[in-house]
Amino acid sequence: MLRIPLVGLLTLVVFLLLALSGCREGEVEQLADGLVVANQAYQEHFGPPPQGKKGRAFARVGYLPVRDADPKVQPFPLFLFTEENQLQLILDRLIGDQLHIGTGGEIYDPFPADLALVIDPLDQKTVTIRLTHAGAWPEKDRDAGDLALAETALQFPEVERVRILLNGEPLPKMPVGGYMHEAERIAELGSPQLILIAGAWEDDAEDPEELLIEFDRPVRVDNFALRHVGGPPVQGEYFTSIFEMAVVVHPEDPALFREGLPLEAEWQVEDALGRTGSGSATMALQRFEH
Repeated sequence: MLRIPLVGLLTLVVFLLLALSGCREGEVEQLADGLVVANQAYQEHFGPPPQGKKGRAFARVGYLPVRDADPKVQPFPLFLFTEENQLQLILDRLIGDQLHIGTGGEIYDPFPADLALVIDPLDQKTVTIRLTHAGAWPEKDRDAGDLALAETALQFPEVERVRILLNGEPLPKMPVGGYMHEAERIAELGSPQLILIAGAWEDDAEDPEELLIEFDRPVRVDNFALRHVGGPPVQGEYFTSIFEMAVVVHPEDPALFREGLPLEAEWQVEDALGRTGSGSATMALQRFEH
């Protein structure tokens, strides 16, 4: 079993930054303070945020619905590199196609691919989110997405109520006056979970530059192994990502890895609040491009 060193193995993975934060290439160079600032929602669910050697970031939360636990939502860590328009950035990330949460975990993406979102200016501590969508949106997914957007906006202390309109009309289950925070909607987090195994391809390159084995929160990696199913361990350099949510592998032979290839991961990890997780899983390699 390969062992991941616990100190000094942060790698500035531009792809992962784009996936988790929504920042544009070039913004990273402007950061200078070496500090990650977490809000109350992040600290409550995930504890102290990981700190880097350079750069300034903001640890926030996006909420997504829990499978088979209607109507519950679960927090997911998100990292931003600006104090401006944080709610817009987070909601865009939730409904967009770059929030990589996998398909086998407890949370899922309820939002249709062509959903668009506009946020009205705050009015007496009420924020209005205007959604537009031309196609079908199953009622269960629509109701789950409604709660996810509302609780995500309500993490900001200046927001006390959230109104959500779809194609100009209030959603059927929205309370009069809008949603207010309800703690019973938030599912309690259990052990850290591995959520996906992906490869990062540069444009139209044939081989991936790196492999990303991602967890549902920042973790300290005690032990980790990645293997070809029924075969040997994956050889290469192993790192932890900048926000400690992934093991990053620079494979010795990138040509061995193609989209859909099944890989087996085995892990033993601990999050910042002392919750431990261990297990093994076989997942098909997903393809990300950057």
